[in-house]
Amino acid sequence: MCVVTEVAAQSTSRTQEADQTYNYPYSRYRAGFLKGTEVDPKTGDTTYVFQVSNVIVYGNIGHIKRQRKLIRNVKAVYPYAVDARNLFRELNEQLAAASSDKERDRITKNLEKELVKRYTPILEDMTFTQGKILLRLIDRETNRTGYQIVEEFRGKFAAKFWNTIARIFRANLKQEYDPSQGEDKLIEQIIILYEAGLI
Repeated sequence: MCVVTEVAAQSTSRTQEADQTYNYPYSRYRAGFLKGTEVDPKTGDTTYVFQVSNVIVYGNIGHIKRQRKLIRNVKAVYPYAVDARNLFRELNEQLAAASSDKERDRITKNLEKELVKRYTPILEDMTFTQGKILLRLIDRETNRTGYQIVEEFRGKFAAKFWNTIARIFRANLKQEYDPSQGEDKLIEQIIILYEAGLI
């Protein structure tokens, strides 16, 4: 990183070669791009020019501790958000193939029973913070907030009821995942690194 910064700082004394063939990622998780080369007109030395993505800069040890905790929490709940995406996709396929409203109700109730049986022990072991992160990651994976999912399958009254309960615990089923800002931006970076097998 230090070498790249130094090269960028000295680029004013060099002329850049316009060669688009160098514009390819130099890491598995798209951390930046090799943009091209620059040639020093005096010595003829060639230097590779990299453009790196934004990096997180920590102000103190407290930030690092919070980041480590966030990484642990995301790694703990992300697989369940992926499961939710797959289950939701499977459910939509089954509902689309159903021939009547009665059959759709049966499919939904059967899935609900299966979810309660499979995930109740897991959710009971989660911390409050992990639960909030899971809700946002479910929105990331399904493009639906927790509120929308409950409303779609259990009705408006149930959605409002559970959102009221969530508000008591300082959570919000309507909260959307926004990877462009705040903690969600950090979560998105963690997921990219996690999927690449780097953390």
